[in-house]
Amino acid sequence: MKAHRRFPFAALLLLAAASAVSADAQQPRPHKARPGPLSATINAIVSEPSVVRAHWGVSVVSADGAPLYALNDGQLFEPASNAKLLTTAAALALFPPHVTYTTVATTQGELDSNGRLHGNVILLGAGDPTLSGRTYPYAEKTERPNPPLAALQNIADQIAASGVRSIDGDIIGDDSWFPFERYGSGWAWDDLAWSYGAPVSALTINDNVVYLNLPPNGQQPSPWNPDTPYYKLENSLTVLPGTQPANPGIDRQPGSKTVRVFGTTNQNGLHVALAIEDPAEYAAIALRQMLLGHGIEITGSPRALHRLAADTQDFRAEVDQPLVLHPLTLTTIQPPANGLRVIASHVSPPFEQDIVVTNKVSQNLHTELFLRVLGRLEGGDGSIAQGARVVRQFLLNAGVDPSDFIFYDGSGLSPQDLITPRAITRLLTYASRQSWGGTYRASLPIGGVDGSLAGRFADHTLKGKVFAKTGTLGEVSALSGYLTAASGRTVIFSVLCNDHAPTGDAARVAIDRIVAAIAAAN
Repeated sequence: MKAHRRFPFAALLLLAAASAVSADAQQPRPHKARPGPLSATINAIVSEPSVVRAHWGVSVVSADGAPLYALNDGQLFEPASNAKLLTTAAALALFPPHVTYTTVATTQGELDSNGRLHGNVILLGAGDPTLSGRTYPYAEKTERPNPPLAALQNIADQIAASGVRSIDGDIIGDDSWFPFERYGSGWAWDDLAWSYGAPVSALTINDNVVYLNLPPNGQQPSPWNPDTPYYKLENSLTVLPGTQPANPGIDRQPGSKTVRVFGTTNQNGLHVALAIEDPAEYAAIALRQMLLGHGIEITGSPRALHRLAADTQDFRAEVDQPLVLHPLTLTTIQPPANGLRVIASHVSPPFEQDIVVTNKVSQNLHTELFLRVLGRLEGGDGSIAQGARVVRQFLLNAGVDPSDFIFYDGSGLSPQDLITPRAITRLLTYASRQSWGGTYRASLPIGGVDGSLAGRFADHTLKGKVFAKTGTLGEVSALSGYLTAASGRTVIFSVLCNDHAPTGDAARVAIDRIVAAIAAAN
């Protein structure tokens, strides 16, 4: 289920005005392009009726950064998930590749001889994206062989094994290592209920989603996986016989814990991933449930501990403040316990393995977590603004023109993000020369092989030769990365398309044809 981008009223007025005055809407937009066969081919592709009204930008450079082709390469475009190229490059440049995250359960209380813990149990989030049932390392597709809360269950098992028989206090999910800024600027409200719009929290559990499974016969112990008492379900679905076309509806209002399902389903039932409203609270509820399952008595309640944002600076002014970046040397990322006693812990897989997952499957939440950890460790705090400040400084250090990009989040879900095609190819050229450049390139989806490009570029001329990040958001399509051309040499490219028709795949098909033309011409 894909949400459509909403436009502010002022933007709608501008769109209406543009439609009223444009008598040549079917004509290609003005652009600069290098003369030659490639220019003619790309011009023909973007002039076809199905995509002619879209805004196109292309930058192609050689491995050493020499320009090969340009189409509107200095104009600003929404990048969608091509924004992940920036955030993951900054993270690879600044984090040690084998760094891990350590999530700990702590207490300020003492354990008496009867096994009674006199105090709260506090689960401290470290921004770990991997507390899920996902398999690491990634191997061509996402596998989830383990229970979604396996890591949290391990923490509960450790607490029980330590001799705790009862807890005289609350179970607290503490995500205060980051300010309580769950969503990026401009994120559409109707994205927030779904997995790709899941809230950002320093205490992230199962990608901050739960799975709703409603088989047609309704015969199952619980519709929720994990089976944690969190959401209330209101189900008025009508089951159609056989495989008749179904039209289910799902609604959860922002801030609500009531999920309403309605409309029709068929013999396939309904299966969907829904975002968790408050991941730290959810973690506390789940951990308490697991401890009760161990027979541990708990007098207190599950609750979340947040740190509300107190930064009143103008966002852009804060982001534009220069800073000196230092590659980090730490072995694990862990918030300070501040005098609390650690009673259980979980250590993540290496950071570099999650970079692969993030780029291969275009995982929004993980990229947002990288952004906030960058802000916390390199900037002034784990806020969106400080993370964006770090990424901006990294791009400037990489030689990207400061007027060529404006970012409000780390994943590209914000429609306020803007970048030029030449900024992306400049970054990709810089990355290819760095010690981490090979890891970066290998983290990108491979055409015809894996990730979000598994079903594209399957022809033998391009299969396994396109290493690129996809991007899709509303009326935005993008693809940028590295290409092994027909000559065997490496070419770096960025193709950004904005304002295409919201239905069909004409823009994606045109992008693939452009990439094929680039490969053939070089």
